[in-house]
Amino acid sequence: MIEFLYHDGIKKEIAALERRFRNIQEGFKHFERLCEVQFNPTNPKQIIDAGKLHRISQNDIWAMWKIELVIPKSGLRPNQYPRMWFAVKGNIIAFLCIVTHIDNYNEEELGRQALSRVTDIF
Repeated sequence: MIEFLYHDGIKKEIAALERRFRNIQEGFKHFERLCEVQFNPTNPKQIIDAGKLHRISQNDIWAMWKIELVIPKSGLRPNQYPRMWFAVKGNIIAFLCIVTHIDNYNEEELGRQALSRVTDIF
């Protein structure tokens, strides 16, 4: 069974996004179900399209990924979905950062922030 952890920073980011996208929690629940198959430590199966899932960094301990989180009934087009960084270590998946293009984020800055947050958890 996969264990999901949420960094304190992403909890605040989710709360802020929830004001704009009330179904964001539903998007997370759906993504968690996909992760249980995609990142299963004993029998992983690729069910997330390689074009949507991007490995950002990895070392001997964890791998960091970025994905576009689908938010059902949000009215967003696929290129508008929030980008989320998360890390995988064995049977643990840690959600690190989430932002939208609406917020005009800096990719490099978010990568550094995700790296800082992953070291808080692992």
